[in-house]
Amino acid sequence: MFLKDDSDLMAAPLPGKPFIHAPERGGAIEAAVAAIYGRLGGLLDALAAKTGVDAATIVGIWLVESSGRPFVTRHASIRFEVHHFFESWGKRNRQEFDTHFRFGSHNLQAGRPWENHEFRAEDPGVFSAVHHNQNSEYAALTLAQVLSGDEIALSCASIGGAQILIGSHSWLGYETARQMYDSFQESERAHVIGFFDFCRAKPAPRVGDLIGYIHARDWANFAKFYNGPDRIQEYARKLEGYRDAAAVLLGEKAAA
Repeated sequence: MFLKDDSDLMAAPLPGKPFIHAPERGGAIEAAVAAIYGRLGGLLDALAAKTGVDAATIVGIWLVESSGRPFVTRHASIRFEVHHFFESWGKRNRQEFDTHFRFGSHNLQAGRPWENHEFRAEDPGVFSAVHHNQNSEYAALTLAQVLSGDEIALSCASIGGAQILIGSHSWLGYETARQMYDSFQESERAHVIGFFDFCRAKPAPRVGDLIGYIHARDWANFAKFYNGPDRIQEYARKLEGYRDAAAVLLGEKAAA
């Protein structure tokens, strides 16, 4: 069963109890931990009971994945991946795609495919950066929806605190990209639960799935198989440090 279909998790209150405060002389990490537990602690405690992953670890992971960004209802954080859109739709509609989009190594654009994503609504018109801010991300996504329809365009965007590619919707228990997109627009609950459903579905060497690396606190392998080979040690250090900061604030043993 997908965690998103678990009635206990769906009914768990979002805010944490008791409310925790960052220490007066604490830093930005402690403040971010307190903020995350303050708005999601009830759900995180329920999730810990279901998965066996302690709440401090979940808080630390969520702080790394979301960078502490607050959730805005119906305006979840997204990133439209132009190179994915090319693979899904642009290859078959080259002239129309090139009129409106370009990305690294394509359409005279420098860089690698995941770099230098640009779009324009009109031709002639000036290309502008897709990843400038959330307004530009949503504008690019909307343009792609007009060109290709919802399912293809939405599948090429990542969404939520953990920025999961909507094309992975079946791993999270959603039948369509639209279902996942709509769910993630309504509540941060869907983001957190969706992240753990994704980790349960993602195969991992020797431990079965990514949850196995989380249980073992094998942050290097978790970073490698979740985020890819870039900056593994930097990502692993953040996971360990944020988890330990959360453990202190939540009264759990950092080395437990």
